[in-house]
Amino acid sequence: MNANTVGPSMSQKIFSMDLSVEAVSLYLLCCAVADTGSGITKETLAEKWNSSRAALERELRRLEEKNILGRDGTENNAIYQILDVKKWL
Repeated sequence: MNANTVGPSMSQKIFSMDLSVEAVSLYLLCCAVADTGSGITKETLAEKWNSSRAALERELRRLEEKNILGRDGTENNAIYQILDVKKWL
């Protein structure tokens, strides 16, 4: 979970952003991982993601482009954070 967040990390705004079903699903998965206190990494997401690895990586990039997710580290060793909804594009 984000250090500055209290309570669930999910924002209803995700449903009004005209994103693909896969992007919204990945966001919800990221929220679930964050809410358990685990780090959001490609590995933790891939364990539960029910589509291809290519789709996972594509949707991660899309969520980054929209400032929904931020990334620390290199692409191969990244830890993602859910950014404040005020930063979303």
